[in-house]
Amino acid sequence: MRTLSDTGEHGFIRAIREKYPMALAGDDGAVLESLETPVVTTDSFFQGTHFQTWWTEPEKLSVRLLEATLSDLAAMGAVSRYLFSSVVLPPDMEIDWLINFYSGLTGREDCLLAGGETIKGNTFGVTLTAIGECGSKTPFRRNTANPGDSLWVTGPLGRSFNSPELLEKGRRETLTEREKKQTELFLNPRARFDAVSVLREAGSITAIDISDGLFSECAHITRESGVGITLDLNLVPLVDYCSELPVEACSAGEDFELLFTLPEGKEVSGFHRIGHILQGDSLTVFNNGKKIHTGIRGYDHFT
Repeated sequence: MRTLSDTGEHGFIRAIREKYPMALAGDDGAVLESLETPVVTTDSFFQGTHFQTWWTEPEKLSVRLLEATLSDLAAMGAVSRYLFSSVVLPPDMEIDWLINFYSGLTGREDCLLAGGETIKGNTFGVTLTAIGECGSKTPFRRNTANPGDSLWVTGPLGRSFNSPELLEKGRRETLTEREKKQTELFLNPRARFDAVSVLREAGSITAIDISDGLFSECAHITRESGVGITLDLNLVPLVDYCSELPVEACSAGEDFELLFTLPEGKEVSGFHRIGHILQGDSLTVFNNGKKIHTGIRGYDHFT
């Protein structure tokens, strides 16, 4: 088994470039073509905090991290163009595992891996910087919601509910078919670029991706737009294994669906209206017709 200690940094980089040709890599910086209304986002992921290397095959794990990063571009109404990958690598990491990991980072034709950085560290981590563009279109924002707008989501929520615990359980015993389906859904998110043109045609100008939980993302909109939100949990689509746990499903995060608004009177098929924008500055949640207290529940790195 070859490790980074055997090949060194330059040997590792050479192996990656031989396996996955990168026309834009090789200099001190990448020379990019001109972009119209560029959009840039960065996400960092560390083993033990955001993922475990044993969760799935390395090429599938990297796709999961990539789609999570690209989801931010979709939420801005952008298309993806370029990716930069900076990795922190322990010296005992296996070279073949890392080469397969990069397979997932180079698998999208619309998002070229253009460079990055490699440094030594005690814990495996990767920072992905994705660059996209909106062209002549106006980016979606969080501060453009208006009283009277309706509130929508693009798909069911709750995919990350206790899924890491199930993956851990799967190391000790065989999971049920339902549990396997749940972990597969968790491990295979997709950035909702497919929804962007539909949202634009329907008149949306406000969107955010659901990475930290529905309640948390609603709070971002209320704060940035200076509005209130009323949310009906009975209208929120949930994955089947969370159908009886709406508060937990809406707190779990890592759904990477889009939360968006539409102007009053506008409709869109295929997505789900879950609430309304109104005057005020807070989130009000109803379940079975009764107002409930949820707090701003969602993922927080420090709590």
